[in-house]
Amino acid sequence: MAILSHKLKQQLWKARSPWFGAIALCLLIGLALRWWQLDRMVFWHDEVFTALRVTGHLGEQVEAQLFSGEPTTTSTVLQYQTFAPGSTFANTWRSLIDHPEHPPLFYLLCWLWVNVFGTSVTAFRSLSVLASTITFFALPALAWELFAVWEAAIIAPLLWAASPVHLLYAQEARQYALWSLVTVLATWALRRAVRLHHWRAWGLYAGCLSLTFYTSVLSLLIVLAHGVYGLLALSQHQWRKLAIAIAAAGGLFSPWLLVMWRDRQAWQSATDWTTAVSYPIDVMSKLWGLHFASVFIDPNLPLEHPYSWLVPPVLLLLLVGILLSLSKDLPKESSLLVLALVLVPTAALIGGDWVRGSVLSSHTRYFMPALVGTLVAVAGWLGRQYRHRRQLAIVGVALLLGMGFTSSWAMAQAPTWWSKGFNYHNRTIAAAINEWPQPAILTQAQGTTLGNVISLSHYLAPATTWVVTQPPELPLVPTFSKTVLLFEPTEQLLNHFACEPEALPVPGGLFWVSCESSDRR
Repeated sequence: MAILSHKLKQQLWKARSPWFGAIALCLLIGLALRWWQLDRMVFWHDEVFTALRVTGHLGEQVEAQLFSGEPTTTSTVLQYQTFAPGSTFANTWRSLIDHPEHPPLFYLLCWLWVNVFGTSVTAFRSLSVLASTITFFALPALAWELFAVWEAAIIAPLLWAASPVHLLYAQEARQYALWSLVTVLATWALRRAVRLHHWRAWGLYAGCLSLTFYTSVLSLLIVLAHGVYGLLALSQHQWRKLAIAIAAAGGLFSPWLLVMWRDRQAWQSATDWTTAVSYPIDVMSKLWGLHFASVFIDPNLPLEHPYSWLVPPVLLLLLVGILLSLSKDLPKESSLLVLALVLVPTAALIGGDWVRGSVLSSHTRYFMPALVGTLVAVAGWLGRQYRHRRQLAIVGVALLLGMGFTSSWAMAQAPTWWSKGFNYHNRTIAAAINEWPQPAILTQAQGTTLGNVISLSHYLAPATTWVVTQPPELPLVPTFSKTVLLFEPTEQLLNHFACEPEALPVPGGLFWVSCESSDRR
């Protein structure tokens, strides 16, 4: 790292203005976009559960308290997004082991973080921003190890600064920005260990790889990528060292593996959603293309928009060409690592879905290792082109930065984005609810009701009342309410009233009950 820093300083000094100023400006813009208005976008279902677990609440207990049919204000609902009086670390740890499908590193760091900075939306999200900010400094080291050209080491953080998908997950209170960081660190440590040939370097790699395990169980994708790389590129002696390092990383992860094994039923039930739905192949193929396109451009258009069929395939073809070029021009110790990081996780996710009938590959967040590899591959190719075809490289960098920053600026103004899933419209729904006098919102619990109710409550007036029951029990209308609204109602609830509830002109399943109900509490 010290050698890298010295080299970059030398070359940047030689380049001087205007390049130094332009590079610094782009990096500062990328950093500013990450830290700007962290509470702007919808705090969605998955982030709600981050806050629940970090603050030591158990989902089943919260549901028992909120879904009792008793009227509850939104201010009371939001008490489950902060620490309860007398809460200790033991409460948080109990909540984490209750969900073994999520390894604890991010949540433990988040517990430390919010104990210092509070439990606001901004505080919860700022830990991810910090991880993304550190990645700015880790990427040059990885690019240098892979490509050994200072131009690639400069272009990589520039592309990171402008990347829409990495900005998006930098502002989400989930583990994916941290996962990107530890992916970069583990891959850098692997290439460094291959170059240095000594056990201390392999020990560092094992430590970095164990951090990926403690961040996401899908870090098995990284192991697969590194393992395939080892089989194809390394000597038998180095392959044995790689295998030992991977085994050591697995050993470091074994305490959490025991937690996962002990609570394997909870693990299985928490991941049942991956096989509960299916999508046609044309939908899945669109999504796969959009995953990779979002590294460089993301207009947040509907899936059925022609963009989904036109732009991502072009970018994918360019990426294939870049990977082929790198495979010809670089030593196999570098080129195969880049190819493996992009292709192996992608093939494993898509192939795994095909075998299991699941839909993991429909979600961008699970492609993080491959998306990091994509960015690094493009940076390396442009960096090498700069030495031989400077105009092409400058135009390429300018084009990618232009597309990326345009998308990122639009993202910085938006109250929601595609990553918010079924809570995409919550700000719109909340604005409509807040216009009614003394509203009572009635609903019955379904699969994602807890996260949806808490997410929506972040944007409702504090005195707004919720009445939630477990089916088949019906919620009763509070006597003090002036407005009765139904949120994502079941057929049973819709048919409960003397008049037909009127669907309001907002997306997301909000209905107004215009008639009096005899069932008042």
